[in-house]
Amino acid sequence: MTIDEIHKNEPLSVRSYHVCKYNRLETLSDIIKFYRENRSFDKLRNCGKKSNEELTELYNKYKDIDFVFQEIFPVKFENKFKIIISELSRNQREVINSFIQVNTNSLSVRSQNGIKALLENNLKIKNYADKILFEDGFDIKKIKNIGAGTVPELEVFVNIVEDFIIEVSKNENDKYLISLKNKFLIQNTFSLSNIPNEILESESIFQLTSFLINQNAFYDKNQTKILTKAFKIYLNSPELTLDEIAKEVDLTRERVRQLRKIIFEELSSKLLFIQNFDDNLLEKYNIDNTQCYIEINDSQIEVINNQNNTNFTKEFIIYLIYSYWSYEFELVGNNEDVLLPKYFNARNRHNWNDFYLVKKELVQEFDFISLANDISERLNERLEETYSFSFKSYLSNFLINDNLEILNSIMEIAEKIVNQEFGIYIDLEDNIIFERNSIKTLPEYIFEALDEIGKPSTVEVLYEFIENRYPGISKSSEALRGSCQRSDTLIYFGRSSTYGLKKWEIEMENIKGGTIKNIITELLNISDTPIHINEILNEVHKYRELTNERNIITNLKLDPSKDFIIYNQKFVGLKAKIKIYENDKYENLPIQLGKKIIGLINRGVFQSKTALAKYLEEKYLLTENETNNILLNLKITI
Repeated sequence: MTIDEIHKNEPLSVRSYHVCKYNRLETLSDIIKFYRENRSFDKLRNCGKKSNEELTELYNKYKDIDFVFQEIFPVKFENKFKIIISELSRNQREVINSFIQVNTNSLSVRSQNGIKALLENNLKIKNYADKILFEDGFDIKKIKNIGAGTVPELEVFVNIVEDFIIEVSKNENDKYLISLKNKFLIQNTFSLSNIPNEILESESIFQLTSFLINQNAFYDKNQTKILTKAFKIYLNSPELTLDEIAKEVDLTRERVRQLRKIIFEELSSKLLFIQNFDDNLLEKYNIDNTQCYIEINDSQIEVINNQNNTNFTKEFIIYLIYSYWSYEFELVGNNEDVLLPKYFNARNRHNWNDFYLVKKELVQEFDFISLANDISERLNERLEETYSFSFKSYLSNFLINDNLEILNSIMEIAEKIVNQEFGIYIDLEDNIIFERNSIKTLPEYIFEALDEIGKPSTVEVLYEFIENRYPGISKSSEALRGSCQRSDTLIYFGRSSTYGLKKWEIEMENIKGGTIKNIITELLNISDTPIHINEILNEVHKYRELTNERNIITNLKLDPSKDFIIYNQKFVGLKAKIKIYENDKYENLPIQLGKKIIGLINRGVFQSKTALAKYLEEKYLLTENETNNILLNLKITI
């Protein structure tokens, strides 16, 4: 009987099995022969007290067999695992199934592929036993595509599973089974011997992670120090620079940077180990993985830390939950932004503040990263005006497969990201609003005040309105006056410090800014002849009702710029256009009136000087003497 058959059918531990293999005791006869010659097994290399006792017990059991006779008539041994497995309870089977699955996943790729091919991807204990444990003469070397270098790894794998089955079969207590499974798992993965029962029985991914970090199980001592000091792992932990960490671990700054990079790149794969545990997050902390999006609030973080006696940050707890459910969820956000202290911001992309756990199928349909980058870009632009548009339509720009049906599921998640990352709220009509980010100037406050008042207002009225609405924006009404005068969106009315909006000149009747002089100048600029005071007064009265002919004439005569010329009979022109107005024949006489009178006389409208004088008096308010002067200058007689 070979040592492999003995190990399969006898209560021989893995350690004792390897002692025999290492010392080339390949058969039962080799074991018996060695004992007869040495009276003990303690001379074997790596053989401890327990292995010596096991092998001695094996010798005593078979010492009287006649091996020469047995070579002709071999003894038939009953496979012990057939009885053990047939008597396993449901819980025992589930624990063993889990153990086989976990240990298979920990194998090298070649070994894993070989075992899975042999078992046809069915890793349940029944199939495993049928294909390996119950198979007479099972030889690992005969597994397809398994080379000599892979055989030792698979031998250890098979032996560990066998030992675990035997151990599980001895106890049906659920807590014990869970503890046993976890113990084998942790010991096999991290070579840790002293594992507290609290860790083994609770199956808490948070307690387990804390324990493994403290035991330097994920990384060596220096790397663990860098992990806890350079990452946001623990609450209230100071954010140290690379130089400060380098001092504490006695390494160069560059070496700390290199190790931090390695730790960061490996952290996700290291934490996948916690998937092997069965932590009931829904029952313990009300974290439901059936939802499209998992939101972890501060009160849940507090409960998790209190129940597990941990001191993890919110960022790290969310990262652990993601590691636990990474087969279902994607982590939206930038790991480096969130887990590492921010000493500077990256350019040309959004710098994330938090993590967001989103179902994988949604992340495959929608580009959350591009959404955040686009909003960040918009907010970094100078916005002179607030604008908004439909949030749902906006989100459709970031669909990966143009699946519009997914938008309803996306909207709630996207809204949370937009709110938490940028402080933007979606309004009641489902519009996203981008507020202006440039400083509001004083002229803009004045514009807003006039727009709301709705009519021309004095500086004092405007100052009182703005001061009530925005206290302290302007120091005084005089300061406000200066801003009014500099704004090209405002108009003023005369010299009374009354202002209005330039747009009112288009939107409203009888509104025109400037002084009376400005209104007259504008009217004269469009005429090639002087205009009588009556026509000017009619135009001015449209915008300034209280003025009169005398005021206008007086103001124009006193105009310091001397822009105006007053002709006989109260015709007004611009000095700049004097060459257009005057003629040698009619010096100092408005051409317009002269030509008009000549035309009327030639058409026989006036039959007498009295009729003409009456017309001129009524139409142009001329006196009889002024009329006679016109007729004399024109050399006309009636």
